[in-house]
Amino acid sequence: MIKIYSVDWCPSCVKVKSYLDKRGFEYEVINVADAHEDRNIVEKVSGQRTVPVTEINGHVIVGYNKLEIDKALEV
Repeated sequence: MIKIYSVDWCPSCVKVKSYLDKRGFEYEVINVADAHEDRNIVEKVSGQRTVPVTEINGHVIVGYNKLEIDKALEV
């Protein structure tokens, strides 16, 4: 399962989603722009309040990092 914690106006969030789309992976998007509870979840998941945060099979990736995404997808 892939989850992406993001906001609509974030360029790096768009890049993560586009990269996964090109690779043919499905994912769940959690938009954290409005919900205070979701922002708290991002902090619990990543230890930070920044987006994007991508969670892939238990691996947490902060920001847009193709190498880390690829590693997590190989598991």
